[in-house]
Amino acid sequence: MDGAMILKFIAGFAIALAMMVAEYLLCTRLKSPLWGGIIPCLILGVTIWMFTGGPVPLELRYVFPFVVLNLLFFGEWADGREKRGKMQRQELKRMKARDM
Repeated sequence: MDGAMILKFIAGFAIALAMMVAEYLLCTRLKSPLWGGIIPCLILGVTIWMFTGGPVPLELRYVFPFVVLNLLFFGEWADGREKRGKMQRQELKRMKARDM
């Protein structure tokens, strides 16, 4: 691999990491579950566009990474909502314990 390829890989990884952090914060900190769904839905939309009319051919070697990416972000969305529910239940327990 040459230097430009490595730089692109690192930049892509940094962007993906920033998106995962944003996804986590949107899922766990905000009340509405729709906020956490913004990034996964955008990624799904871009994926569909890339394979239907964009620059990427519809072949298995290209589809697989996009499937993994979409599953990762939609899974993160579901996990974040579950974690938010746990945090709300724990806070409710603490509030009830203080009232007694």
